[in-house]
Amino acid sequence: MSMGSMMSGTDINQEGGLTQLTDKNVPEVKPTEVVQLKNGDTFNLTASIVKQEVGNRTIKRLAYNGQIPGPVIKVEKGAKVTVNFTNNLDMETALHSHGLRGQSKFDGAAPLTQDPIPVGGTFTYELEFPDTGVFWYHPHVREDYQQELGLYGNFIVDELGYWSEVDQEQYLIVDDVLENGDFSKEVVTNTLMGRFGDTLLINDSDNFTLKVKQGEITRLFLTNVANTRTFDLSFSGAKTKVVGGDNGRIEKEVMINDVVMAPSERYVLEVLYPQAGTYTITHRGKKMGTVIVEPSGTDRAAAFETLRDNSADYASLRGNIQSLLARVPDKKLRLDISMKGQMEKMMKDMESGEGMSMSMNMGGDDEAMRAHCQMMPNMAGCEKYLDAPESDTRAEEDDGIEWEEGDMAMMNSMSTDENIEWFIEDEATKKRNGDIDWSFNKGDLVKISIKNDENGLHPMQHPIHFHGQRFVVLTREGVANENLQWKDTVLIPRGQTVDILVEMSNPGEWMAHCHIAEHLESGMMFDFTVTE
Repeated sequence: MSMGSMMSGTDINQEGGLTQLTDKNVPEVKPTEVVQLKNGDTFNLTASIVKQEVGNRTIKRLAYNGQIPGPVIKVEKGAKVTVNFTNNLDMETALHSHGLRGQSKFDGAAPLTQDPIPVGGTFTYELEFPDTGVFWYHPHVREDYQQELGLYGNFIVDELGYWSEVDQEQYLIVDDVLENGDFSKEVVTNTLMGRFGDTLLINDSDNFTLKVKQGEITRLFLTNVANTRTFDLSFSGAKTKVVGGDNGRIEKEVMINDVVMAPSERYVLEVLYPQAGTYTITHRGKKMGTVIVEPSGTDRAAAFETLRDNSADYASLRGNIQSLLARVPDKKLRLDISMKGQMEKMMKDMESGEGMSMSMNMGGDDEAMRAHCQMMPNMAGCEKYLDAPESDTRAEEDDGIEWEEGDMAMMNSMSTDENIEWFIEDEATKKRNGDIDWSFNKGDLVKISIKNDENGLHPMQHPIHFHGQRFVVLTREGVANENLQWKDTVLIPRGQTVDILVEMSNPGEWMAHCHIAEHLESGMMFDFTVTE
C-alpha cells in the first residue's frame, strides 16, 4: 500500500492523538486473500490490531485476519458456513454480515441480536447465503471508528450461469480516510455531516492499479465502505454497464457513464476497454486508480454490448406494479436532525446571519472573524478575512448530496453525539429512533415512504439500510422506477421522497438505520420485528 503522508488511524483509548506504534510484536498488515468456501465449511476470522508503514510513521490499523480489506469470502448460493470469530482488538466488537438474509441471532447487530464480544472473546456465526450478489461484513460496535480503521471485507455469492461470461472478475472496495483524524472513546465526533476523508482509496490504496486486456470483459464487484462519502465513479476509456448490485441482477442491464454509490451500497459493473493504453478511475474528476490495458487480439465488443433482460427475476412484482404504485404506503418515515445547546444556537445564528453580524458589530478580533468566515465564507464582510471565499457546495451541486464538507467543516468538527441527534420519525405515531415499534408477519410486502426533510437545520443525504430483508425502489419523487433492483440500502438525497417495497421474508428482530456511521452512532436507527 502507498498512502504518501496519510495518517489513517488513532487510538480510541488515547484521546486527541494519532497512534504511532513502536511495539515490534504487532504484525504488519497483509494483502487481501480470496477464500472459496463450500457448503458446511468452517472458517476462522479474527479481528486484531496491525501496523502499517505510512510515510515515515508506523501507525495502528484494525484488520480481519491481518488483512485490509479482509478476506474476500466466495460461496455458492444456498450454502451454509460456520464462522468462528475471535476478538483480539482492544475494545469490544461484533461481526455484521451486511445484506445476508439469514437468522437474526447471527446478524451481529449488537446489542439487539447479541451482546458485544469482549476483548479476547469469541462468537460462532452460522451464516446462510440465499441470494446471489455482492455483500460485505463489518463491525456493528463503534462502526465510526472500527470500520474507519480497516474492519471490512466482501462476501461474493455466486451461482452457475447467473452472470454473463467474462474474462476476469475483480473486487474493488472504495473508501476514504481523514488525514490527522482523531477519535474519542467518550463521544462520537463529526456527527453533523459524518467523517469525510481527504485521501481516497481503492482496496486500501491511494495508488491502486488494475490490469486488463484490450477487448476483454471484466466484471467489477464494487463496495462503498466509507463512513460518509457518496462516490461518483467513472472509468475513463471504458465502455461500462450496470449488471447488478446489492442483492443480485438488475431488471435490465444498462450502459452508463458513471455510477453513484452511497455508503454500504454495492454495484456489479462490466467494463470493456476498446483500446490499449493507460486510463484512470476517478471520483468526480479526482484520480483514485490506474487501469493498464494491455494490447490483445481479443474483441468481445458484440457480446459486451448485448444487454441482458432479467425481467423474470421481478415478474411477480411487475405483474402487480400498478396496484403497488397506487397503494397507500403502509408506513411513512421522516428523516431530520435535532441539535442541542450551543450547537443549535450556533447553527440558527449561522443560518440567519445573526451570529456573524453580532460578532462584527461587537468588534471581534481578527482570529474570531477568520474562524466565522471559514464556517460561512459567503457571508458579507468576509472578503478581508479570506483570500478567495469558497462557494456553497450544496447550492452549487443542487442534487441533494454533500460531496464534501464545504463551508460546514468547522461546525462538523465541533459536532458530537452529545450535541447532535439525527432521527428517523414514524410520521403516524411521531415516535423516533429507538421508540419506533414496528411489527410485521413473514411474507408481508410492506410499502414504506421515506421523506428526507429539507426544512431542518442541516439536511443532507441518508443511505437507509434494512437488515435481514430485501426491497425494491418503487418511486423516487413520485416517478415510477422502470428498472427494478433488489437492494438493502437506498440513497435518499435531501428534499427527496422515496417509496420502497420491503419483502419481509426473515423472522426475527432487525435494525434499520442510516449507514453514515456517525449518524447511526448519534441515534439514527430503529428496530423492527418480523414474526412467523
